[in-house]
Amino acid sequence: MLYNAALEHRRTAYRTGVSVRYGDQSGELKDIRADDQDGQGRWSFSSQQATLRRLDKAFAAFFARVKAASAERLAAAQRGLARKKRGSKRRRKAVARVAALHARVGRQRLDSAHKAALALVRAYDLIVHEDLRVANMTRSASGTVEQPGRNVAAKSGLNRSILDAGWGVFLSVLADKAESAGRELIAVEPRNTSRTCSRCGHCAPENRRTQAAFACTACGHTAHADENAAINILRAGLALRDAAKAA
Repeated sequence: MLYNAALEHRRTAYRTGVSVRYGDQSGELKDIRADDQDGQGRWSFSSQQATLRRLDKAFAAFFARVKAASAERLAAAQRGLARKKRGSKRRRKAVARVAALHARVGRQRLDSAHKAALALVRAYDLIVHEDLRVANMTRSASGTVEQPGRNVAAKSGLNRSILDAGWGVFLSVLADKAESAGRELIAVEPRNTSRTCSRCGHCAPENRRTQAAFACTACGHTAHADENAAINILRAGLALRDAAKAA
């Protein structure tokens, strides 16, 4: 009875944030024995004190377990925080490496564009190129829910090739250098330049056999596809220049 009563006393005190020890309860034994209605008086002080000491040890062990569990939770939280910090540090380093790589590629692309554009304006008075809308050409291949994209994998690969080649950068640099050097720069409609035969003018998708091979299905003319397209582009540019002069 004494053990249960003392245990309940400690539990109640613990829930209110108060710590009760052996000395506190031992000092109350006289009052407990005086008010004993259930025969507590038949037990000696020493036996009752031994009961309180046993309870004290049990409660001390309980507190030790609570502290150990709290310490483990704190340690686990600290380990988790340390992992997050390490992960965040790794991510920052990775982002910095990628940014540095992109910056280096950008500088190399710009340098190549300047060199190629300079070579062209030094060699030619007239330069004709396709009026490429790079932003439209690299638009997302996936499309929308209402109008899903077609050939998504191929289009995505083409987008990467266009961006890697830096067409937009090159055309911008070329325009600046041509203007500075007093060269004539003409942009022409790119539609069907690679499908039209530069010899007979026949236009058909079947003329472009492969990426590199052009073979006219009408007259049989064969050529490298890029060379055939370049002739068509130059002719279109000359026609635009003549029309402008005649206007």
